[in-house]
Amino acid sequence: MRPHALTTPAAEPTVNEKRRNRRWPAPVLSLGLAPLILLASPGSASADTWCWKPDGYDIRKGDTTWAKPQTQAANTYQDWVWRGPTFRCPTNSPGCGYRWDETKTTGWQWSVGVSVSNPVPWLNQVLASITPSYGRNGSTSTTFSFSTNLNPGQYAQPIQVVERRWTKGTFVGAFRTDHSGCGRGEERYWWDGNHEWGTWQANLKVNDYGTYNIWN
Repeated sequence: MRPHALTTPAAEPTVNEKRRNRRWPAPVLSLGLAPLILLASPGSASADTWCWKPDGYDIRKGDTTWAKPQTQAANTYQDWVWRGPTFRCPTNSPGCGYRWDETKTTGWQWSVGVSVSNPVPWLNQVLASITPSYGRNGSTSTTFSFSTNLNPGQYAQPIQVVERRWTKGTFVGAFRTDHSGCGRGEERYWWDGNHEWGTWQANLKVNDYGTYNIWN
């Protein structure tokens, strides 16, 4: 499997003849704090070159591009994705031990997810279609088999919490060119797995759990 070009099928990259019969390994997911997108198959592509017709951009999708976190907020914040029934400890009691002994599964999602900025508008569209799975939806299942102590008159409510953290970073890995020609109006590209480009930012899920909300 050869890396994909951004141009039409007529501009499919021409690999050096000696590499034409090379078999690429099956795609695997590139994992990081915010794994972005598998753009093609990983491999030692740095020594190879490909020829594409220029489209005005110096980088293209290709090998395994991943999202590198650069900045994280010091604090997380909570989304309460479910609230259960409310219990109140009687005011005339010395205190209460409360336990809501059930299992609850909640699906959750939010509309504010990953935002992307990079030099290639076409890639913005591709990345935007991939990002909904990055911390924007999921489910949590909690067995509320733990107890809490309440003072007289206090209320308690089982809740499920998704904890998120604001994070931003760059993309790493791209095909690059020095604009040298290789015939038929095409330019020579090579894979640079260390090249950083564009930016992304997101409120990423870091934890989810069940607990009790207690108030007077």
